[in-house]
Amino acid sequence: MIIDLHGYHIHEAWKQFNMLALHAYHKGLKKCIVITGQGAMMKEFPVWAQNHPKIRDCTQHPYNPGSFTIKFAKRKTNDK
Repeated sequence: MIIDLHGYHIHEAWKQFNMLALHAYHKGLKKCIVITGQGAMMKEFPVWAQNHPKIRDCTQHPYNPGSFTIKFAKRKTNDK
């Protein structure tokens, strides 16, 4: 799954990210790519991922700094 936040204002992007990350987690995905672009959002995104309860890792792509791979925490069987 790819979450493309490029072009959103920061607050709207944050809301979209949270909603789509939860959706991906509940679908059982293990990881996802997030595109932020190379502006202010790129600098803030690692904090968003670090503070998200369902994300265990966030890695910025070395050759495209405006994109990240996030890895989700392992789903619990009773987690809905």
